[in-house]
Amino acid sequence: MAVKLWTVHFMRICIANLLLFISLYVLFPVLSIEMGDRLGVPVAQTGVAFLFFTLGMFLIGPFHAYLVDAYKRKTVCVFSFALMVAATVGYAFVTNITELILLSTVQGLAFGIATTAGITLAIDVTNSTLRSAGNVGFSWMARLGMILGIILGVWLYQSYSFQNLLSVSVITGAAGILIASGVYVPFRAPIVTKLYSFDRFLLLRGWVPAINMILITFVPGLLIPLVHPFLNDSVLGNMGIPVPFFVGVGIGYLISLLLARLSFMKEKTLRLVIVGIGLEMLAMSLLDPNGSISAPSVLLGLGLGLVMPEFLVMFVKLSHHCQRGTANTTHLLASEVGISLGIATACYLDLDTDKMLHIGQIVALVSLAFFVIATYPYYIRKKVR
Repeated sequence: MAVKLWTVHFMRICIANLLLFISLYVLFPVLSIEMGDRLGVPVAQTGVAFLFFTLGMFLIGPFHAYLVDAYKRKTVCVFSFALMVAATVGYAFVTNITELILLSTVQGLAFGIATTAGITLAIDVTNSTLRSAGNVGFSWMARLGMILGIILGVWLYQSYSFQNLLSVSVITGAAGILIASGVYVPFRAPIVTKLYSFDRFLLLRGWVPAINMILITFVPGLLIPLVHPFLNDSVLGNMGIPVPFFVGVGIGYLISLLLARLSFMKEKTLRLVIVGIGLEMLAMSLLDPNGSISAPSVLLGLGLGLVMPEFLVMFVKLSHHCQRGTANTTHLLASEVGISLGIATACYLDLDTDKMLHIGQIVALVSLAFFVIATYPYYIRKKVR
């Protein structure tokens, strides 16, 4: 009975996390273009908002541990989730670039608290013997939410108005708040902690794989914004149905989930990461504005699906006792930094597709070399689990 109970509450926090990421990432493909059109400024300027979103996550980071220990963790999670949704509503009223930057920063602050509190809740409700598997499952739901959010955002923007898209984002976020509110969290006595610290924020021992994660996730970040229309024409050949590029990414991601269940794929970090980044490189090499994008999209999703869980395991194994939450947050933060930098770079390049693809190929190659030369040797030397 106890096992069934914790499983129910773990699934609830996972679904709430899925909805959180969908609610946010539905905005990412379209925000820079919509704000550029509305404010009458180049997309290169509105793309800067994603850098301030990441800045917001870093500004609130040192206070993560204090907030989730000094107050009820579920309350912190729900409140920050609600603040993020409120910031989403604010995009309907933006009238200048300063308001856009301030709103993006607030949303980054709220998202940073919500994800950290969610990770802490997931660990709290998970059986201690299953926390490693729980960490991976929780992270999988976040990545799936990212992909579904991007797909939904592209489709809504192509078919409906930006106001409709904001409504979907808000409704999804509200549903996540309701589900998170129903999570039962065992009582824990308040812990006296510092107002600011790196606990539940940055795993300093993980700085090398964090750099590698930024390089890896920078590549898909380049492909998210709608400044490259060819990516959203069709991944179904000549059927005439416009399908976002990230539909194929999602299919590849789900295939990697099935492959991960095979016994010969387990405990093979070096091989899996090399293959995964290699698939990312291949996907970027095959991308062609005048050709089919179905194979590259699936290959990219497959590669990311192989790499992301392995990096999470590396962060966890680099962490000491009671640093599992810090490892999870560092993994998330590094990937968000890479994605935001990729989006901002794509916006800066605007419609220069050749440059975008060239930069993506170079960064993918650098990420593979960095993993083989620096990250994996560092991980083998420093891991403690």
